[in-house]
Amino acid sequence: MRIDVAAVSKRFGAFTALEDITLEVPEGSLTALLGPSGSGKSTLLRIVAGLETPDAGTVCIDGADVTRARPQERGIGFVFQHYAAFAHMSVFENVAFGLRIRKRPRAEVRERVDELLALVGLTTWAAQRPDQLSGG
Repeated sequence: MRIDVAAVSKRFGAFTALEDITLEVPEGSLTALLGPSGSGKSTLLRIVAGLETPDAGTVCIDGADVTRARPQERGIGFVFQHYAAFAHMSVFENVAFGLRIRKRPRAEVRERVDELLALVGLTTWAAQRPDQLSGG
């Protein structure tokens, strides 16, 4: 999946959260947004996910303009800043949640979750709940 954000701006009243932001995320890449609190990282992610609408600019996914599309039409997931969105579920179940909601086959869910946990070095902790992990 390729994501292109072009000239996106977002204001909340007098506060400018984003101003003329352009970002290209090539297909297959792993991208991190870094910056201090209040710099607009979460706002940008919320716009890409369709949870906020930009005041200006466009969001394209795989070349299609999704700026005004509903979140469920975008085919992407959003992880909130607090990793324990589902504190009662294991690490594996948290990662699998989006795939299960999309009714993916059980074998595909297992394979994809195992792949993602290996990518971020959490395979050993797949059965643990978030409150059993270090916050570091």
